[in-house]
Amino acid sequence: MKVFFLLIFWFLWFLNFSSRAIISPLLPVIEDEFTLSHAQAGSLFSFVSAGYTTALFLAGSLSPRIGYKRTITVGFVIVITSLFSLKYTTTYLSMTISVLFLGIGAGIYMPSVIPLITSTFRRENWGKVLSIHSMAAPFGFFFVPILTAFALRIIHWKTIFPILGGACLMAIIFFWVFAVDPNPQDDRRVALLNVIRRREFWIITVLWTFASASALGIYSVIPLFLVKERNLSMDLANTVFGISRIGGFCVPVLAGLFVDRFGVKRILFLVFIVTGLSTIGLALAKTFPLLVAMLLLQGAVYSSFFPVGQVVISRFTSLRERSAFIGGTMATAGIFGVGLTPLILGAIADAWNFQSGILVLGILTCLSCLSLAFLQIETEG
Repeated sequence: MKVFFLLIFWFLWFLNFSSRAIISPLLPVIEDEFTLSHAQAGSLFSFVSAGYTTALFLAGSLSPRIGYKRTITVGFVIVITSLFSLKYTTTYLSMTISVLFLGIGAGIYMPSVIPLITSTFRRENWGKVLSIHSMAAPFGFFFVPILTAFALRIIHWKTIFPILGGACLMAIIFFWVFAVDPNPQDDRRVALLNVIRRREFWIITVLWTFASASALGIYSVIPLFLVKERNLSMDLANTVFGISRIGGFCVPVLAGLFVDRFGVKRILFLVFIVTGLSTIGLALAKTFPLLVAMLLLQGAVYSSFFPVGQVVISRFTSLRERSAFIGGTMATAGIFGVGLTPLILGAIADAWNFQSGILVLGILTCLSCLSLAFLQIETEG
């Protein structure tokens, strides 16, 4: 039965992630149809992030009070409404409003689902379970560009949004019927201020910021980078980009399994060094095979951070404060890692090129692992 619940959580996270990720492979079409600059196109992700960040903060504090199951359902209702409204957007302004609410609905999910998962499964299985759950994101990274490239051959790009909204509707109905919500009565008071005063909060936030920047931040502009600067066709760019995410299926699971054996800090150090170097390589790659190789390596490694980061947070928080810690960390990191990164990379591209921005991001990602020296985990292996 627990495996059945894990499958439900996995599918919800896949759809939640895909509802935000779908903007990226459609960005060249959106940019051309609405006659946007690179910076304006990148700003769409800033609006998604603004809504996402706001919802993370609110959900982290409110979900223990109103119930994790009810909170997730409300979030998906907002996501579904936003996806259907995107079909009817006709201006840049109307699209920004729709993606803002899309971010709000999507941001409600994670602070609620992590306490649900960790209260359902035993502590010694958290690494494996959270890694499997996190696989939904790289699965989305892989399939969203490929399915989008296929869909654009047969339907109008705006029709993709209600199709995804319909899938979300079916999934949340299934979740509401079968999922079990733990009693939230003992988790009413969430000490958010006490959480953000902890040193561990800010260390994890720094790491989460650069992991997010190397994940969704890069993901958001890579199709534009491949089409506009590497002169690939849109179809080829989305196909290559989607295939390059395939390594994210297995590497996060391996990272989750190795956490207890080799220690959190060793795994995180390796993840950030390889992610940073592969991002640098992506910017400097001069040939198509090397470009694909760097995309494959970067896509395989960076996603390992998120399940490991969730395990770290779950280890030094109680169930009472876990939602607030997850929400606060992801919200703060989302502002800079997900929200500002596409906008900054787009502005740099308008002034110079995408290559320069991606190169700087790779260097900063390598340097971010220095913060691990200040992270102390009592259960380190």
